[in-house]
Amino acid sequence: MGKVILCAGKRAEKPYPLSAVGINVSTIEELCYCIRQNLDLIDSGTVDRNLADFIKNDIGLPERGRLLESLISSRASLRDKVMTVLESSDLYDKSELGKISAELEELSRMSGLERRKKRADRMMHQCKFNEAAAEYRSILDNPSLNELNDSCKGGILHNLAVFEIRRGDMEEAARCFLEAYEYSNSRDSLKSYLLTLKLAKNNNRYADEVKRLEVDIKVYNEVENEMRTTEEDFEQSTNYNEINRMRVLWQQGRQNEEKRLSGEIIDRLKHVYRKENEADD
Repeated sequence: MGKVILCAGKRAEKPYPLSAVGINVSTIEELCYCIRQNLDLIDSGTVDRNLADFIKNDIGLPERGRLLESLISSRASLRDKVMTVLESSDLYDKSELGKISAELEELSRMSGLERRKKRADRMMHQCKFNEAAAEYRSILDNPSLNELNDSCKGGILHNLAVFEIRRGDMEEAARCFLEAYEYSNSRDSLKSYLLTLKLAKNNNRYADEVKRLEVDIKVYNEVENEMRTTEEDFEQSTNYNEINRMRVLWQQGRQNEEKRLSGEIIDRLKHVYRKENEADD
């Protein structure tokens, strides 16, 4: 479900195309919300004289529009220009504006690829997994990949591995987790790699990798404990009991009942999937 924005300001007769975001806005509240949600996409080409004219003439904020024009003329920083726009509405309080200012300052120090990674991370957080994965892969294929440090590269590969697990490709997930660990030496990536091998029932490879990578005993014990807890939770779950029941029905030759039960499970999973996707829109 989308967020409801209460607009108290004047609505423009003709919406303004915020091209960097791909959204048309008609009020100052909509403009501020779209900028806040897409900070990593905003650049000087977004906060230009056309936007200043829109604020000044179309949504009834002449003083704020003129202030933005003066900042543009004086070549003020992108942070100052964006904050001038965001302070035009009551959508964000002082605390939130402080956070936004800090984020803009951080973004100003990032390279183009670092900003793209941050954007992909945001899409991942918003559960836009396909879009995030496409952006991550595009970054990894970029000739300027060496702009990123090894920690960033590892983070990209780790998140790609999470995406592959959601797709059910455990082999590719394991490959990405391992490559992420080789880049970043991250404890989380190492544990995720070993857990993926365990989940895929690749026990021989798991044992070999524990030795090859000289896995610390504490990490090894954490992986074993997490795997044991996961298996215990699954064995107590409704899905596990129903799968066992389906197996018994099949063994007893009661295929019609087995087919009916499998259909019920699929319908329930489809319902959960639809509900989750509705929540992400």
